[in-house]
Amino acid sequence: MQKEENIFEEGFWVFISHSTKDFDRVRLVRNALENNGFRPILFYLKCMEDEEEINELIKKEIDARSRFILCDSPNAQASKYVQSEVNYIQSKKRMYEIVDISQIEINSPEIDKDVLNLIKPFRRRTSVFISYNNMDRSLAKELESECLKYGFHAWDMDYYLDVSANVNWSFLARMSIESTLSNGYFICLLSSKLLTYTVKELEFAWEIDSSRVLPVIIDKIADERIPISIHNKNILNVCNIVSPKEKAKTIVETLISMDLDNQTLNNHEH
Repeated sequence: MQKEENIFEEGFWVFISHSTKDFDRVRLVRNALENNGFRPILFYLKCMEDEEEINELIKKEIDARSRFILCDSPNAQASKYVQSEVNYIQSKKRMYEIVDISQIEINSPEIDKDVLNLIKPFRRRTSVFISYNNMDRSLAKELESECLKYGFHAWDMDYYLDVSANVNWSFLARMSIESTLSNGYFICLLSSKLLTYTVKELEFAWEIDSSRVLPVIIDKIADERIPISIHNKNILNVCNIVSPKEKAKTIVETLISMDLDNQTLNNHEH
């Protein structure tokens, strides 16, 4: 059996759409991404200098990737090739981040810090905190794997439980949720094994940014057991889906839809 690529260890592949006229600045973004565990992909093909439509090779590469960055600049906006790439990415309903590289001052003494600040929203946007009852751990792990396929890095609760035995878990979880929601997402798996702390984490996340919170009912819960604070909320219900893999797939599809909605909103604000 062919071994599947371990995306968590190998790093996320990121397709970078850019103008070749901005290469000095784009290179800084590429280096910052590599230094933070990502695998950026840049294309500069001789055929792209011709007056032809976007090459089929580029389309195939876009089809094979789940994460994209647009290095935005006057040059990128004037490039028909960059705009063709962006339009194709949008047509595929893929998630992409806009990085305004015109803000980069090549001779700035703080250039490394400046570039890191530019990619921070992208780094955080790939983060997901999954809250769950330990008895639902198998589904949570299935969900983590499905998230990784689409470029979402799930916060590893098991790791922190192992190395933080003497740390206040509630405090650590709240700090992690708050950090994740700065530009990432919070998923709460609600089941018949409802625990108080899971609901409290959900309520805490809702207070921070409800647009980045995805509560999911994973099995049948008696109405009287559902906390009042959860009633009348927009909750995804996958309890009628039998397969854990299919449950996870449905949850991630909803997560991607949320991310695209937030991206559209952010693009309009800018």
